[in-house]
Amino acid sequence: MEEMIIERLIGKDNITITLTEDELEKAYRIKERRYLDEDFANALADAAQDPDTRFHTGHLEEFPELTGWLCKCFDDFYDANISHNDLIELTLNHLWHASLIPEFFISLAESAPAVCMGIEKNLEECEQNCGQYHRCSNIAEANDRSRQWETLASLLSMHKNGSCSCNEENAEECPAAKYLTGTWDISGFFHSEDRKEAA
Repeated sequence: MEEMIIERLIGKDNITITLTEDELEKAYRIKERRYLDEDFANALADAAQDPDTRFHTGHLEEFPELTGWLCKCFDDFYDANISHNDLIELTLNHLWHASLIPEFFISLAESAPAVCMGIEKNLEECEQNCGQYHRCSNIAEANDRSRQWETLASLLSMHKNGSCSCNEENAEECPAAKYLTGTWDISGFFHSEDRKEAA
């Protein structure tokens, strides 16, 4: 079994820490995920000038479930015969297409993480195990994001079916139409009057 021994001088004491193979694997996966997060952020920053881009680096920081979605796709697409950069490009290309359909936002709604007492969990687990915290603000925020992703999915469905406000006489574009054309930033739906307008 592979192990790593780390020695540290803390104060006057010489401390030895031994990491097991499982712990090394976990540490590697955490570091790998952080590097992957940075690669997606850099790729989105490079694509920021593209008029068809509906997502930017700030969205990855604001919506961790989006980063999770990208990383899962990257893992699903992984092929040893494809370069890392090509896999990043393939995953982002899939994001552009997937984000045109309501199911994409439903998947984000279902994966929005809740953070409670410094531990990241699924909403269901947090409600079961952390009832004594009376749904802290972080849990409420994640739950609110889930509802907003579901609302975006509904707006896209209505637009696709022709039952949105776009079909009214002299009507302006609905929020879904603005999103699809890239003139509407999804962050606005969570933080501005667009949210009330869409509702």
